[in-house]
Amino acid sequence: MKSLQFFKPTLAATLVIVLAWLLSVRSAYAGYTVTLQQVGPNVVATGTGVINLTGLTLSGSFSRDPQIDPCFCQDEGSASIYTGPTSSSVNRYFGARGPRSFGSGPFTSASSGSGDMVGITTTIFGDILWVPTGYVSGTALSDMAIYSGKTLATLGVTPGTYVWTWGAGANQNFTLKILSAMLPAANITNSSTRASVLAGQDAPIAGFIVSGGAKTVVVRALGPTLTRSGVSNVLADPFLSLFDGAGNVLRTNDNWKDTQQTEIQATGLAPPNDLESAILRTLQPGNYTAVLSSKNGFSLPPRTGLVEVYDTNTGALAELTNFSTRGLVGTGQNVIIAGFITNGSTQVVVRGLGPTLAQFGVSQALADPVVSLFDGNGDLVSTNNNWKDKQQAAIEAAGLAPPNDLEAVILAPVAAGNYTAILSGNGGGTGIGLVEIYKL
Repeated sequence: MKSLQFFKPTLAATLVIVLAWLLSVRSAYAGYTVTLQQVGPNVVATGTGVINLTGLTLSGSFSRDPQIDPCFCQDEGSASIYTGPTSSSVNRYFGARGPRSFGSGPFTSASSGSGDMVGITTTIFGDILWVPTGYVSGTALSDMAIYSGKTLATLGVTPGTYVWTWGAGANQNFTLKILSAMLPAANITNSSTRASVLAGQDAPIAGFIVSGGAKTVVVRALGPTLTRSGVSNVLADPFLSLFDGAGNVLRTNDNWKDTQQTEIQATGLAPPNDLESAILRTLQPGNYTAVLSSKNGFSLPPRTGLVEVYDTNTGALAELTNFSTRGLVGTGQNVIIAGFITNGSTQVVVRGLGPTLAQFGVSQALADPVVSLFDGNGDLVSTNNNWKDKQQAAIEAAGLAPPNDLEAVILAPVAAGNYTAILSGNGGGTGIGLVEIYKL
């Protein structure tokens, strides 16, 4: 596995992009893209992006199911792909133009789907774009469809990139990418959280779960390295502690070269600065926490540090299934920024908790959390303030409904890549908050 350095070279870029978003107006999105790829024994379609409906003509509302029909054949007269949940209410828009076919295979229904229904249909009368009923231009879309037990060959699709457009402006396009490379079943391979470092209950506490067998991980705590990405007031000398689910200390580290230097270097995950911390440990299935603190005591304003968890063997049956970080949520650059990497298409639930923490004796809990999810380009995948505002039924079905209505949840399909979840306070609120990432 390659070193992520600060997250990973590509995730470092993601953080820089997201920090820029925090301080400025975001640029235009690059339209909507659905990626079709073999993931383990299944073919998975994952869509994300935004759409500008300018230039299209609305023509009624319908119900659609996730499906694929790649051939504009003489006996059928149309080709299509729809990604999202079954029995979705959608609006039909005429005016798109693009390729007639993207393969020669038959009509195939998806085994399951989730998110926002989006689709494209090619016909002899013109191409049709399908979006959720009442969709407003510029709103973030994300969806997934799974074709269980299928391959690209059995679906009869041809790898390549296919683009439909209805104007020259931003987001006036629908892109289908059919990738020939096969991915293993998806795992979240790495998690990194940047937060303000204080003492006591205000210290950043990163939690994670090992399941399926023993797993070797590297846990790192960075501070000085963050200056490379333009972060000010960084933690000068991080100190890292690793605990098991019973609260027992498994290992601590101040400077990574003090212990395990050879082993850590062999993983390619040696911290860039000698004052930074790292722990290499093989862990049995269970819950674990890593606490980031300061070697030299604490001062105001709070210093910024980064705590990271790395899976050193992503091909093993054992996996890291859930990640969380509790810490002080400030404003501007002092919000909590959690990055993660998935090596394939999957669904994630991102939660932002605050009021619930008071039940566990946490004072000054964040009163009204807001959580936002960004992809590796810094484009917004989804955002949520109060979890019942949208996706309530799907969140409840996943068993991940927060205890408090003011807490925030995003359920989103994601393709392989780097993602960033930002936990902030509604209206600029501050306090102790918890950001969680679950792989479904």
